[in-house]
Amino acid sequence: MSGRRTSASLPVVADASGADGAQTLVKGLAVLRAFRAGERYLGNSDIAERTGFTRPTVSRIAGTLAQLGYLRYSEALGKYALGTVLLSLAYPMLAGLTIRQIARPLMKGLADEIEGQVSMGMPADCEMVFIETSRSPRHRHTLPEVGATTSMLVSAMGRAYLAALTPAAREAMLARLHAQEPELAESFASKVDQACQDLLQLGFTRSCGDVRPELHACAVPLRTRIDGEIVVVNCSVPAYKLKRGQLEAGVGPQLVAVARQIDSAMGQSLYSRAA
Repeated sequence: MSGRRTSASLPVVADASGADGAQTLVKGLAVLRAFRAGERYLGNSDIAERTGFTRPTVSRIAGTLAQLGYLRYSEALGKYALGTVLLSLAYPMLAGLTIRQIARPLMKGLADEIEGQVSMGMPADCEMVFIETSRSPRHRHTLPEVGATTSMLVSAMGRAYLAALTPAAREAMLARLHAQEPELAESFASKVDQACQDLLQLGFTRSCGDVRPELHACAVPLRTRIDGEIVVVNCSVPAYKLKRGQLEAGVGPQLVAVARQIDSAMGQSLYSRAA
């Protein structure tokens, strides 16, 4: 028997048509996005503080989300945790990203060669989200899980994304980032400018100890687009393993070569499917 849901098996909810329904949906998504990595439970007051909604609004929306399985409610704690239904939503999206399967062996080969980690990410609102990652057995630092996010302004991955945008799109995104985190945007404005120059001159962007002091990273935007969206490959190496200039003269060009291999493999894959 197929595991696919039919319309008869979907939860019954109130009509969400019209402007009011759209606002309810927006608020529901904002409640889900209030949860951060490393946090299992949040109470109504925590969610209200992060979303700016009133506690009665949070209570109503969270209750509905719990009924649908998107949140779980702990009677003992009086708090909510994310529900496993969210995983069932994410899996089809990840499984549909053919680029992950194509890039995986190439990423793993480079990770082993540089004794670091190689990741792939895409933009998610004002952050970058990891969609694939590989690590050398000699790399002892924490590996970002699929679904983890990193700053656009601080990370090499984020800067590669910003540098790959058209000037108009980049200015619009920087305005959004400045509105969300003005101090961070001011602090790293010059490094975003440098990233644009690096991408033109070196073919990759850099972040040397900005995310984590012990790690140096570089990143390359792929030529391949996923539904028009930019995809970035990134690699990071412990600083103590790098000789002076090695990131620029060695690791970066190696990552560029892997990026072009991924682009080529994706082009062949698309061609074979079209044929």
